[in-house]
Amino acid sequence: MPAARRSQAPLPARPSPSSPRPSPAPARWRRPGWRDPRLAGGLALIGGAVALGAWAVDSAAGTQEVYVLTRDVAPGTDLTADGVLALVDSRPGSGAYIPAGGLPGGAIATRSLGKGELLPAAAVAPASAASQRSIVIEASLGLPKGTGAGDGVDLWQLPDGGSPRSAGSVPLVAGAVTAEPSADAAPVGASPQEGAGRARVVAQDLVIRAVNQERSSLVSTGTTAVEVLVPEGSVADVLTAVGSGWPLVLVPTGQGS
Repeated sequence: MPAARRSQAPLPARPSPSSPRPSPAPARWRRPGWRDPRLAGGLALIGGAVALGAWAVDSAAGTQEVYVLTRDVAPGTDLTADGVLALVDSRPGSGAYIPAGGLPGGAIATRSLGKGELLPAAAVAPASAASQRSIVIEASLGLPKGTGAGDGVDLWQLPDGGSPRSAGSVPLVAGAVTAEPSADAAPVGASPQEGAGRARVVAQDLVIRAVNQERSSLVSTGTTAVEVLVPEGSVADVLTAVGSGWPLVLVPTGQGS
């Protein structure tokens, strides 16, 4: 009698290559909360863009064209000449600088100005104010430290017996000596005889144009040759004082550059 055959479990069917694979379960969309870093980053970007736009609009509204120096100029320079001025957009914040179109006809510089400097209204005058003459003066006491081109000075004449001293022996400080003549000083334009024994004011409101090297000789102490701009009405008095041979002193007034 044949032995009974053992029953075998059927093998699982192999999926055919053409049968579709089961798709993964779709992820559930979650509403972003306040702690989501993406939300915080987006808000920061929006706020930055708004602030930047407001700043750009405000800056554009506050700028205006003003004149700027393209080279160094000395007092008396014609500012309307080619290559002296240019226009730039700036925010001066006040009316201290000359805007585009505000330059007077035949304008000149009343003091020295540097390249790249905005043109200040206080340093500009019409051509009618150019009635000045350039004269070289030998300053017996030299000039105080820091005094140079563009500074305002008064011309004084020392008494006949006054011996010139070096610049270091008298500590002149710009603005420390006033330009007003004292009661003891001889009046402006007085002759040397009228002011004998007293220092006198020869001319006021001069402007230093250039300072040359200090000179010295065997018979006197060192002097400094200073080129000054002299108002036309004071030219005769200045030339008379220069020709007298008496010591001359330039006293800063604290005005100018």
